[in-house]
Amino acid sequence: MLRAGASIALSLAALTAGGCGGSDTGDATSAAEAYVHDFGKRDGKAVCADMTRSLQGQFRAAVVKANPQVRGQGCATLMNLALASLPPDQLRRFAQADIDRVKVAGSQGTFRYHLGSINVPGKVAKEDGAWKVSCCVSSQ
Repeated sequence: MLRAGASIALSLAALTAGGCGGSDTGDATSAAEAYVHDFGKRDGKAVCADMTRSLQGQFRAAVVKANPQVRGQGCATLMNLALASLPPDQLRRFAQADIDRVKVAGSQGTFRYHLGSINVPGKVAKEDGAWKVSCCVSSQ
């Protein structure tokens, strides 16, 4: 089991999403929405599928650093452990998060999502032809 404080912080730090330009804006927005909604549904496999490979690697490294006993586990397993440590009310807010301010430039983009009164910036990137969440930083 992950340490509760560490897993909450790591899960929040891992959140990301974004948008890109032109006709890609809708797809980038959909990627950001899928990410936060899958997070809110405690679907670790889907959350990891919504992330770029780079972000998955960053997430795994951070979780293993804080919890060496989980070394060798995949992103989905680690994400499910992290999600299990979050209170249901917090996850409900993720499932209902609104995405806005999606901006796309080439194969990169930014966005913002709202968790109640908390605004969280995020990034997306196009990877293998699909938009994926690539970064975000929680303000709290």
